[in-house]
Amino acid sequence: MANTPTSPGDFLLALLNAVHELTGRRPPPTWTHVDKVQTRLGTANRDALDAAIRLAAARRWLRVDGDPPVSITLTGDGVKFLEATRK
Repeated sequence: MANTPTSPGDFLLALLNAVHELTGRRPPPTWTHVDKVQTRLGTANRDALDAAIRLAAARRWLRVDGDPPVSITLTGDGVKFLEATRK
């Protein structure tokens, strides 16, 4: 299990990275289950995870299936954002 990031910004970035890794870095839309992301992040706080998913979806970095979210995928903008944070 990973160490859960402590700042909201770090948590959001860790969320996007987890989705990218769990989808095998394949291009969008490649979907993964939120439960797998939660396990990868090592958090028991589903409310925080759902809030981060909603924020990322509002910024158009993720697409979401379900309410509450069941499956998520990065968008093209989400991949570009991740690439920009690695430079």
